Amino acid sequence: MKSRTSLSDDKLTALSLIYVSSLSLSIIGSFSVLVVTIIKRKPLNEQAKPLFQLALADILASLALIGSTIINFLSYETAHKSEVVCNYGLSLSLTFYCISFLLVIIYARESAHTAQGWRGQTEEEWRYHMTGAREDRRWILNLLYISVWIIPLIGYMIYIRTITLTQVPYIPSSPGSNDVSSSESGWANAKFCNSCILFLHLHIENGSCPMVDLRHRNFTRGFTFASVLGVLICCTLVYWRLQSWYRHYKQAGMFGAAPSHTGTIWSSARYMILVIIFCWTPAIILIGLSFAYSETDILFPLFVMQGLSVSLQGFLNSIVYAWRRRNFRTAVLGETLPLLYQAFFDQSLTET
Repeated sequence: MKSRTSLSDDKLTALSLIYVSSLSLSIIGSFSVLVVTIIKRKPLNEQAKPLFQLALADILASLALIGSTIINFLSYETAHKSEVVCNYGLSLSLTFYCISFLLVIIYARESAHTAQGWRGQTEEEWRYHMTGAREDRRWILNLLYISVWIIPLIGYMIYIRTITLTQVPYIPSSPGSNDVSSSESGWANAKFCNSCILFLHLHIENGSCPMVDLRHRNFTRGFTFASVLGVLICCTLVYWRLQSWYRHYKQAGMFGAAPSHTGTIWSSARYMILVIIFCWTPAIILIGLSFAYSETDILFPLFVMQGLSVSLQGFLNSIVYAWRRRNFRTAVLGETLPLLYQAFFDQSLTET
């Protein structure tokens, strides 16, 4: 009888199809933003750099994850030989998702900095803030962007260098074995152990799949949980401070009677945070359950939700950070006025 700690071949195939279809949408969405930021770099001005890097991180994460998922469609013999590729691919996708999280935090901080600098100063002071002061900060930002990419990739190299893969084969009992049920169970367990699904092996009982490295499994739990929680806390604090700042200057009458700003500054910021919550809540729940619950068959609906949500991050980011914003669409359609002089960070947070 098949163990409840493993998924059937049909369920593994269904999960793989969900990942491939959803990741395809993310690749299309991120690629569209990537192309636009290259072609329309001049009208997009300073906004092109963070959008380009965010789209690049999302598309690389999607490509690494979809490449790992495709292994599940291979034959058992081929998939068994590709277990190294699976380990490298899944950890690489998490590395790029981590880079995407860090870029989201930088975007939030720069949004608040630019919007506050624009509203809190006179026109002459703001123009200096956007020229001279910006030049003083540019090298710091460039160094920050480099660190955002280099540090996680160094961590990834250290991680894969320390992965210990057992040489114990997963070949099931021979077809001629007297114990037929043991043979079928061994074959099913072998297929499950060599599957390549994100966070699936966190729920494997000790000894069920000898290839699973317990130390790295626990590291994956802590790393993912800390990354998601960290980006949520940082972005929430930044946008909360921005909202408090907005209310202060609104009460002081600095925004005048412009209806486009009334009650809308939190709108886009809320969507940016909701994207992270939507995409990673199922994964966080699965990680939490993995500490005390190993019956993956019962958790299959959660794995389906995770496959849909995590895979759509690139697609949703491309909508929230790019295509949903009116000034981004205006620049794409050929607006001659650069976004630099449209207070693009501020307007990105006030889009209704």
